[in-house]
Amino acid sequence: MRKKDMSIFFCLLIILATIIPVIGNINGQTPEQDIGQSGRIDWIQLPEPTPVDMILEQSICRRMSFHSGFPGTPLSDVELSTILWAAYGATPTGGRTIYSPNGTYSTTIYVIRSDATYIYVPSNHSLFLWKTGNYLYLGQSTGAPVKLGLVWNQSIAADEKAAMAEIGMIAQNVYFDANALNLAALTTGMSVNDLYELDLPTNEKPEIIMHVGRPPSAYDFYYNPLPPSNLPGVVNNTLTLAEAVNTRQIAYSWNNTGLSVLEQSQILWASYGTSYLYDDINNKRHRTPPSAINIYPFKIYMANQTGVYQYAPTTHSISLIVSGDKRELIQDAIDPGNISVASAPMIILPFWDKNIGSQTYLLWWWYESGAILHNILLESTALNLGANIVSVITDQNALRTALGLSSQTNLVCFHVAMTGHTNGGTQNHPPTDPIVTGPSNGKRLVLYNYTIVSTDPDADEVYYFADWADGTNSGWVGPYSSSETTVLSHAWAQSGSYIVKIKAKDTKNLESNWTTIDMMIGGPVLDITIKGGVGINTAIKNTGTATATNVSWTVFCDGGFIIPRQITGKINSIDVEKTYSLRPLIFGLGRSTITVTVVADDGVNAEGVVNGFFLMLIVVGVK
Repeated sequence: MRKKDMSIFFCLLIILATIIPVIGNINGQTPEQDIGQSGRIDWIQLPEPTPVDMILEQSICRRMSFHSGFPGTPLSDVELSTILWAAYGATPTGGRTIYSPNGTYSTTIYVIRSDATYIYVPSNHSLFLWKTGNYLYLGQSTGAPVKLGLVWNQSIAADEKAAMAEIGMIAQNVYFDANALNLAALTTGMSVNDLYELDLPTNEKPEIIMHVGRPPSAYDFYYNPLPPSNLPGVVNNTLTLAEAVNTRQIAYSWNNTGLSVLEQSQILWASYGTSYLYDDINNKRHRTPPSAINIYPFKIYMANQTGVYQYAPTTHSISLIVSGDKRELIQDAIDPGNISVASAPMIILPFWDKNIGSQTYLLWWWYESGAILHNILLESTALNLGANIVSVITDQNALRTALGLSSQTNLVCFHVAMTGHTNGGTQNHPPTDPIVTGPSNGKRLVLYNYTIVSTDPDADEVYYFADWADGTNSGWVGPYSSSETTVLSHAWAQSGSYIVKIKAKDTKNLESNWTTIDMMIGGPVLDITIKGGVGINTAIKNTGTATATNVSWTVFCDGGFIIPRQITGKINSIDVEKTYSLRPLIFGLGRSTITVTVVADDGVNAEGVVNGFFLMLIVVGVK
């Protein structure tokens, strides 16, 4: 009777095993990751952005963060296109809508919508699919129909602080255009690590999430001029926001023409001032740059040929700190590169005050500094001035001493901005898009050469950057003479289809568009699917472009009561698009981790892992 009961028990287990299978998949990657990394990309071409015709100064005055709940009304494609172009797009002259002093442009913008998450591609103003599904729950909850995940690409720029300054410029343009389109925007840093749920590449770090949507009620601003002071009142120029972004003038030297008091007033106001428009809904004036945690920890100093002055934002006034021309001393305390800092008629120096802004939020202060610089560049353009930025301060003590601030060690300068009138011919132009010649197909682990050439209209020397589409890049290589041919080489470790991108920049950091070239690396690609049931059922499929030969396989069981724990074997070959079914004889039951590993010639390999409760009992001779 006892043997009969055992027989029935084992038979029931076998029946359960056949109806409760456990399924595993090899990749450890979502299908969306595979799209993003293999070159099989779903592109969405964005419509032309709307030229925002609001006057620049009015846009700066209306800049505000919107903290209330966003209605769920979606953005139109044109509205999204306009916001993304303003954030990080390409201008008609070959520049970008923001200016990177180091020429790195290390931000990736993830566009999160209810249908999927996309990556914005500035070079052709498009989106490509990164991950399907609704991830709008990531970060703080505001109900915004679009969230922009601004992520630092560490492979492009190693300095996170500089990356945050760049993101500050991006956010400022998003604020400007959103408000001009009667949309609302908000920057948040809490729960930003939620963006890792998007399966970001290992070289990317989330920094902020911007929320973009519609305000629940219309904006209500009215003109309320700033009180009289020793600086002229703020006036509107003729340049629109779109025109200022498109025609930003980057200068490297200036003529001897001094700036008028009005011009200096406009620049100082734009950098850190207070709006001349009063927000009747929130009962306040907004500041020209955004704040982190509602703190403005910067002190603004201005140097010209007559002395050094401190700017007071609340009263829109200046006070003399020290007399005399200190511009040479300022240049000696920083690394000016190829910029003639001492010739600039006006130098603006934002200093972080450690007594006001905690070290805990240091990256946010770099974000705020970036927004300050962006405003200076745009307002300079509206005044038909050329401007530039130095981001390397070599001697903080010497810089403070030059400004008459030697005892104020609580002040730290992140950037120095210069502005003034320029001589004709100082406007820079980007190099031409690189002409790239090289193979379009090849084999794994073979080094392939690509011949590259670009011409700079100003005869500047040229650097090149290659994105090899396999998670690696060349970094900036050069400089080379304009029109000088060079060669970049790369070998791919895995089979697949790759879209290689190569661009050029000149010595003044103005970049060309990307030039793309397709590369197909042939060879076998092995995919594994594991199913649990009566035994271990494994399907090994060759999805590549060549036969996989000498395929060794290993099945290892960890956990449960299973015999044997490991079993191995070999398959002579698996043809393209063919599947080999593997069913090793294993006995046991219980919760286990099953790992199937296959290795073929040329180092082609794959691994599949599945966890679950397995029933692998084979009834033999039970009566």
